[in-house]
Amino acid sequence: MSSRVARSWSSITGRQWVYVALLFLGIALAFMTYLALNAAPGPQHWPAYFAWNPATQALVQPLQAAGSQAAYQTFVLKSWLDESIPFVPALAVPYISFLILVPVVVPLLNLGVGSFRRFATLATALIVSQLVLDVAYYLFQTNVIRDVAAGDGIGGFLVESVWGKDQPFNGYPSGHCTWTTIAICALFRLRHVMPKTAWIMMAWLALIYPATVMLRQHYLMDVYAGIFVGFACYWACMFAIERPRLVPRFEPDLVETVDAREVKEST
Repeated sequence: MSSRVARSWSSITGRQWVYVALLFLGIALAFMTYLALNAAPGPQHWPAYFAWNPATQALVQPLQAAGSQAAYQTFVLKSWLDESIPFVPALAVPYISFLILVPVVVPLLNLGVGSFRRFATLATALIVSQLVLDVAYYLFQTNVIRDVAAGDGIGGFLVESVWGKDQPFNGYPSGHCTWTTIAICALFRLRHVMPKTAWIMMAWLALIYPATVMLRQHYLMDVYAGIFVGFACYWACMFAIERPRLVPRFEPDLVETVDAREVKEST
């Protein structure tokens, strides 16, 4: 196994290693754009309509920032189903592991099997998807209401770490779900080369989907949109970079069917 990995690494040319470094730099810069936009929007970016109190039917304009005198107004995409989702602090573990697994480990696994094009597809999809998300965050900033306490113990500490580093904005679509979907697509294509590693990591990364809502980081609508953006960006980049063929050049069954139809029509 180690000798095969060594041969795979050696198959990557010097020029490709330059592209690898540039793509990793692009991933880091893309993540920084997420951090830059993860803040309460100014008045020029407030929604065209304002929240209202169902009991009094009075407009709430603007919403008040928790623990601050700064006021802001955002979209809140909370549905009736989000009300019934439990709070699970333990899911902070896979949520935090995302930071090293998706932008670092999964790309390196693609390089480890000697597939520079698959690595380029994955890295480019991460960058492009973040740019798509940034447009949504800039034009359609949302806010997740954290209506629970972090709690005590290790779980509470991990939740506080998540909440302290990641503000409750940049919700729609979910960046975690977008990048996780891209990583799972890349791992799925490695399932025959490294089956145990690929399936275990896919199962672990799948925990990030429920973690986003069970940690009060996102609403369900954010998850659905994130999965769509991630899947669309990965496949678009795959077709642009790897140029796969959807069907083989020669399909005997199809050719025979067409030939038989042409003979029948000629007679």
